[in-house]
Amino acid sequence: MKKTPSGYNASKKDEMVSTPILHTHLPDPLSIIQAFDGLIYISSPDFKLEFLNDRLIEHIGTNAIGDPCYKMLFGRGVACPWCVKKRVLKGETVRLEIKNPRDGRWYRMVHSPLNHLDGRVSNMAMIIDITDRMLAEQEVKIHRDQLEDLVRIRTQSLTRANLKLREEIEERINVEKILREREARLRIIFEGSRDAIFITSKKAKILDVNNAAEELTGYTKDQLKRMTALDLNKSLSMENYRNFFMKIMQGSFSTNEAGISRPDGQSVDTEFSCTRIMFDQESCLHTVARDITLRRKAEQALRNSEVKYRELVENANTSIIRFDTNGYITFFNEFAQQFFGYTEKEILGKHVLNTILPSVDSAGRNLEKNLEKLLKNPGDYPSLEIENICRNGERVWVTWTNRAVTDNTNQVTELLMVGIDNTSRKQAQERIKHLTQQLIRVQESERQKISRDLHDNVAQDLSSLKIGLETLLDDQPDIKSATRQKMDYLTSMLQRSISSVRDLSYDLRPPGLDQLGLVRTIFLYCEEFSQHSGFKIDFNAAGMSNLTIDFDTEINIYRMVQEALRNTQKHAGATEAAIWLVASSPNILLRIKDNGIGFNVNKRRLKSLKERRMGLQSMRERAGLLNGTMKIQSKPGRGTTISIEIPIKDWARDIEKEHSDY
Repeated sequence: MKKTPSGYNASKKDEMVSTPILHTHLPDPLSIIQAFDGLIYISSPDFKLEFLNDRLIEHIGTNAIGDPCYKMLFGRGVACPWCVKKRVLKGETVRLEIKNPRDGRWYRMVHSPLNHLDGRVSNMAMIIDITDRMLAEQEVKIHRDQLEDLVRIRTQSLTRANLKLREEIEERINVEKILREREARLRIIFEGSRDAIFITSKKAKILDVNNAAEELTGYTKDQLKRMTALDLNKSLSMENYRNFFMKIMQGSFSTNEAGISRPDGQSVDTEFSCTRIMFDQESCLHTVARDITLRRKAEQALRNSEVKYRELVENANTSIIRFDTNGYITFFNEFAQQFFGYTEKEILGKHVLNTILPSVDSAGRNLEKNLEKLLKNPGDYPSLEIENICRNGERVWVTWTNRAVTDNTNQVTELLMVGIDNTSRKQAQERIKHLTQQLIRVQESERQKISRDLHDNVAQDLSSLKIGLETLLDDQPDIKSATRQKMDYLTSMLQRSISSVRDLSYDLRPPGLDQLGLVRTIFLYCEEFSQHSGFKIDFNAAGMSNLTIDFDTEINIYRMVQEALRNTQKHAGATEAAIWLVASSPNILLRIKDNGIGFNVNKRRLKSLKERRMGLQSMRERAGLLNGTMKIQSKPGRGTTISIEIPIKDWARDIEKEHSDY
């Protein structure tokens, strides 16, 4: 079956005109292409070869259909700089002559668009080897010069041959004109290059240079043409140059670096590439050189900076580590090795967890989940104070400063952490915390004793005195009315004293904590406080009924509620307050909210420190003693909300199913 050339769209009329005679006499389009005395290929818009004629297949030694044209035909890794694909795909026919870097031969190429039936457009290229023509043109120039000499010497003897040679001379003049124009264009390109260009002979003599070579070397063109390559590169010997020259003549392409000596004694670092070129019928080196002195200085500065950085990191008195986004350690400085007890070989490639970070800290917190959050969003944790673990099992406290390391696409690749040992400070804090807890226990114990003395002794004595006063005049009916009124006044005064003593006793030690429990005691306190203060208090509790809480936790929660309500009464100007006490694993949540005047939290904190106010500070310290946290949210005119979270380790049962509302 004969193939129709791609792009030819036969109409029905064509089919009707077609006859056996035409089919007999018209050649196959593929035969026409194969009969072409040159090279033909068709390539797709993405440079893939779609067709090669037999001559081209034989020329390159393989049927390269599907391979990139620039790779198979020109030996390049990327598209050719002379590629005219875009112009051809727009419908333009482009003619050009190029020197193929693959074989060093010259070719004339005609690129035309080839339209397919499905609407696609390919690039069809017809190639003719013009290397012989190029060499012939050079020979023509030589013969013309010889002929002109002969004409001048033998003008009379050649007069008769002048008419025969006129046409040949005119033709050669035209060729010479074309060559001069081409040479002028090449000279413009040659002189316009920003890189220095040198043409040197087999004996290393410099034959030609461009303007950029003057600027690079500091010599004039005339000076350079009287020099050799060895004069510019003092480290180069003639033997090395000849070996290098022969290597390039055999078709190699070389890119290297070398120093060029300037007349002022300075040396310029250059990067140069060499290829083979014909110059005045002589095989020469075509060298393109570029000044890389600034780049070399930048590279050296970078190396020096890296050395200083490494010295700084290795000699720092802090732990510096890096690990990837999966938690595997990639860097561990010397201080960290000594601090944690691992050698670099032992720790690199190991996971952070269970090497320097325990799964669970001493307080029972799950650090594995915290690590997952850090790896997922490192920007949310610029600094951390966490409990770490050494190789020998010792627990240490480290304050880490964290920074995400990103790549060129701004994707996080690693996490850099700088740690300072705070174990001593943490231990001191824990000691202070323990002593403070002991102090509060002693304080509560003393309060209990005072409360008991007030209730059992002072209150009882006052009650007995009140009864005695009330019955003192029972057997004396003749006592004056004024005396009885005074006795009644003294009795009522004693009653108020008894009430005050009992209130003070209950305030010092709420008796309900032991008998009624925390929730009921707070509820009764809120009711009593509401009656005395005159504003509404809404108290709600959930999940607390089956929770086992030690006395320290109970009394501190009670005191925080007590202190919050007193602050509300004294400073907030509120009419309503709401209290929530909720057990939600693994914390007890205490929230106190009022509709008072509010305040600026930061300004009030600074002011309270100067005035030594202990209300909110006392609550914060009590929360800290229970390993809890306290947050205050308030704005002027919008009331105040105090949120306290207290961790609880032991739970009786699923407390979240229990709920109580008072």
